[in-house]
Amino acid sequence: MKFQRFPKFRSSLLSRYLLIVLAALMFVPVVIPLSFVASWLIKSAVVSDKHPVENKHFVRREYLTDNWHTAAEQLADASPDQIDQKLKQFKQKYPFASVFWVDHSGMTRLQLPPGSRPVKWSNEDTIQYMKTSTGNRDYFAVVAFIGGNSSRQQGFMAIEIPPSYLELNGIASDPSLFAITLLLLFGFFAGISYLFFRRIRTRLLTLESAMHAPGEDGIPRKIHTGRADEIGLLEQSFNAMIDQLGDSRRREQEEEQLRKRLISNLSHDLRTPLTVIGSHLYSLKKEQLTDQGKQSLALMQDKMSDLDHLIDHLLSYNLLTSGKYAIHRKPQDVLRIVRESAAAWYPLWEREGLAPDINLEGDPLIWNVDEQAFRRVLDNLFQNIVRHAGSGGYIGLDTEMHHGHPALIITDRGPGMQADSGGKGAGLGLSIVQLLLKEMALGLEIESSGSGTLMRIQPLSR
Repeated sequence: MKFQRFPKFRSSLLSRYLLIVLAALMFVPVVIPLSFVASWLIKSAVVSDKHPVENKHFVRREYLTDNWHTAAEQLADASPDQIDQKLKQFKQKYPFASVFWVDHSGMTRLQLPPGSRPVKWSNEDTIQYMKTSTGNRDYFAVVAFIGGNSSRQQGFMAIEIPPSYLELNGIASDPSLFAITLLLLFGFFAGISYLFFRRIRTRLLTLESAMHAPGEDGIPRKIHTGRADEIGLLEQSFNAMIDQLGDSRRREQEEEQLRKRLISNLSHDLRTPLTVIGSHLYSLKKEQLTDQGKQSLALMQDKMSDLDHLIDHLLSYNLLTSGKYAIHRKPQDVLRIVRESAAAWYPLWEREGLAPDINLEGDPLIWNVDEQAFRRVLDNLFQNIVRHAGSGGYIGLDTEMHHGHPALIITDRGPGMQADSGGKGAGLGLSIVQLLLKEMALGLEIESSGSGTLMRIQPLSR
């Protein structure tokens, strides 16, 4: 299966991350005006329909200003009574408003409700009122010349509205609504960013978990692939690696099975000609032979014995690696087994010039072992000493406490396992020893140097 090396830009994490960065850069200059507009729309759609009960009428600035100036123009050449009547109509329409008018001579003619307006207005009073009414936060005031302009000399009229009765028609509306809208937009942006990185983290953790959760065959399981972005390509590569590992494991198992069949068949096939050769060697031994012939015959018999042991090792190794070697463990006194095995090997050690140093007295050492398998272990180890460490002329059998547990010690004074030996084989004997000990929950530690080798056998720690 062929995978893309790089994802398409529009579906990559880079493009989405750049989009978030771009949104962040545009966030402040765009979101603040947007918050104004949104808060105004919310106020217009929701809040305007839910005013308190005492505020039954609300006034728009532009509407009131236009109506007031229009009414002032319509009062051109009107009598004082007509002006009073017009102001009373405004008072009825806006009961929360204050209205008054001042004639050309500066006299306050009508004031609703009655208040603290000057009875006689000086020029300074008029200028001061015009100045303070503009931008006053206590009330919103509209002042207009009666008749439309000052040339008619009819005076002026004014209306004042408390700010709580005004509908703010600009974009800058209720500060609390603006703040809430701004917070909502900030929260939306933060939520988008969080979801983006949370999804990335979840996918990476899923991949990490799959790597550390192998299946029954020791190979991690394949995972579901998501988007075709960088992580998606990593997931595809991970699945491809799992496929390759599976193929490799299957090939390894097939090769292992082929090797085991080959060893098994070869071992059985060699038994027949070896048996025939052995019988003829036995027949030759009865014939009259020269001294050199007798030496050659003895050498052939030794090599036949070595070959027979090698075939036996191959069969045992094949059975052990296949899990078909029968092991029946039960509590045994291993010191008894070692003493009996050493007694059987004693004549051969004496013939080969090995001086045994056996110190196996004391209380029984009970281990959970298979007696035949343990004897096989001892035979292989003793045979290795005879073949490869006979020059040391020594073999020792002892026990010791190692890491708080009793251990069986087998030592020799040969040249060590690193030294070259003419009779050195393929190491099958030692491999079989380790496999047998493992099946019996025992371990083997080897310490070797030029002055000898120490082999320590003891139960594996749980």
